[in-house]
Amino acid sequence: MALVLQKIYKFYNYHFNENDDERLKDLFMMDSPWPIICIVGGYIYFVTGFGQRLMKDRRAFELTTIINIYNIIQVFLNLFMGIGAVITVLEMEDLNLACIPAARFLKSDTGMKIIRYSHMYYLIKVIDLLDTIFFILRKKNHQVSFLHIYHHAVMAGASYLYIKIFSGGGQPLSLGIINSFVHVIMYGYYFLTSFKPELKKSIWWKKHITQIQMIQFAVLIVHHLFPLYTECSFPKALSIIVAFQNIFMLFMFADFYVKAYIKKKSVKQN
Repeated sequence: MALVLQKIYKFYNYHFNENDDERLKDLFMMDSPWPIICIVGGYIYFVTGFGQRLMKDRRAFELTTIINIYNIIQVFLNLFMGIGAVITVLEMEDLNLACIPAARFLKSDTGMKIIRYSHMYYLIKVIDLLDTIFFILRKKNHQVSFLHIYHHAVMAGASYLYIKIFSGGGQPLSLGIINSFVHVIMYGYYFLTSFKPELKKSIWWKKHITQIQMIQFAVLIVHHLFPLYTECSFPKALSIIVAFQNIFMLFMFADFYVKAYIKKKSVKQN
């Protein structure tokens, strides 16, 4: 146990003190890990028990207007981040999509742009936590699944940690870009159906959003395996971790897809 604590301390001291990227110091919620630890910890505590107990004997909140505003803001934030990151990647010298360098090693203006877009992605993942909060306040507890909580908590925490260690960029930059465009589609759908609930019956592409998300995970698995077979500065161990995380998410989303669209359809036909 003492050895584990010692390694954790060395890891923290190295990445948060000795080897800290000076360009991160002025960025919001990046100087210390405590804000994101408290946010994610409070989020998990609220959505897994406290929030449901709080709402048990209360009337569900009517949040239609707030959710409409939230969804349209998410569409524009993700679109801005996705397009900006793509343009920045195309500005990189000797661009090699099979091996994207981490921003920590890019001291140019392009490196700073990648840091800012990576930081923006991190803040968007923190804002994403409101999804579950809205479910709880509207007493839609059946939508608060393990997959939903796990996905949101991990994305927020991991985004911070990755920027702190690598300053953003690297292979996971593809994750941020693809994920942002997927969220443009997803929140666009939420906006339309929240603004006009009757559209839920006429919009046929709801299940295709889940299909797009599964395709996203498959693409990211392949992309994060490239450093294992090519000359690349990106750490192979981290490539494996991210690839396995996407494999896990692919299976989780596939399981949800089967239960929500294939089995339900089969039951209705019978």
